[in-house]
Amino acid sequence: MELITPSWEIIQQPSYDLKGAFQQIERIGRISHKSEDRITEDSYETFVNNLINWGHTACLEQGTIYLFVPVKEELLNTIEGLDYCTIYDLFLHNPYSIMNSVDDHINETGYYITTNYRVLYENDALDLLKYICEPTENHNKRYCVKFTCSRAISHELVRHRIFSFLQESQRYVNYKNKKGISFIQPLWYNPLRFNNYYKSFTKDQWTKEDIFYNNCCESEYDYFSLLDKGLKPQEAREVLINATKTEICMTGFTTQWEEFFKLRCDNAAHPEMRRLTIPLKKEFIKRGYINNF
Repeated sequence: MELITPSWEIIQQPSYDLKGAFQQIERIGRISHKSEDRITEDSYETFVNNLINWGHTACLEQGTIYLFVPVKEELLNTIEGLDYCTIYDLFLHNPYSIMNSVDDHINETGYYITTNYRVLYENDALDLLKYICEPTENHNKRYCVKFTCSRAISHELVRHRIFSFLQESQRYVNYKNKKGISFIQPLWYNPLRFNNYYKSFTKDQWTKEDIFYNNCCESEYDYFSLLDKGLKPQEAREVLINATKTEICMTGFTTQWEEFFKLRCDNAAHPEMRRLTIPLKKEFIKRGYINNF
């Protein structure tokens, strides 16, 4: 058992060709089962194909696709077998895609579309991958952040449903095989007030740090005991506490992150949430992903 502090990591897609999208899908997708050690130079294609074969297409949302679809006279009625109106409706009304306004950006050349691999796959629009490109100033950008936080905070993160999520799975990860469970040390936890000999005290003499540490130890002990009695991880997880560490990835557009920060950096937000979001917002501003507000 270990106590850790929460953290975040901005995960950039390796490249914006199809290979880069697949690599991003695999890197994030393997967080679910904590199988990152199985990533190799060429494992991404098999991983993505397996997701499709298993019907686990939600993870495909993690692969960002930028398209520039030219509009020429010969393409006005059909683009690779899809009629113009179908393409327009697909990206204009899909919450996980943004196609820049014709009035603002068409300039009689084409459409700048930001989407993800799942949208193309599930709408039989993979032919549009011929228009894949590097992101330009006319594309709306998507960004991915991996949070390492408590289960309690992850429950608040998933309230932002417009994002694409992938979370470490307590159904499938066997923490006994991982040599222990990590718990998130809360803001109010002061290691100096933890007594190594607290068990010799009566409970009414315990500090709040003693109570928290003991709860973590008992949670891990009970979890391992249930596994030893033959239960699966998805059954034994019932005794894990809210402070159990989890990893959760969120991918979304710039505008979605801006709204997220407005809500989760606010004084009314949970202190544990603000511990993560305030420095993350500063990093987004530093990198030029969002404007200061």
